[in-house]
Amino acid sequence: MAWDASMINLDEAITRSMGRKELYKGWLDGFFRDETFEPVDKAFTNNDNTAAEAALHKLKGTAGNLAVKKVHVLAEDMCARVKAGETTDSMTGDLEKLREDFVNARTMYNDNIDELLNYGELIF
Repeated sequence: MAWDASMINLDEAITRSMGRKELYKGWLDGFFRDETFEPVDKAFTNNDNTAAEAALHKLKGTAGNLAVKKVHVLAEDMCARVKAGETTDSMTGDLEKLREDFVNARTMYNDNIDELLNYGELIF
């Protein structure tokens, strides 16, 4: 899978990390661990809207800061819906799409780490 800026926007990410690609790589390594998604899974399994809102909020914020775009956008939408009172059991399809977006972004990242590390110089 080639690098897809709609999944992870390198221009935005490298700017946020002030051009420090190794630092950004470390952040992504941490983000793409399985335990990142565990609180979301657990909250949905338990139909716990309070925990789901907190887990989605954290996932949304971290994905946004790391420019993991599709995960950020869907987590943001889901978080707002849970906050507005929608129940987790009505969002199973969304949860599966969120998981798929997370896994696809992780796969793309893992398959293309060299592209990140060799990404062009920042232009200020």
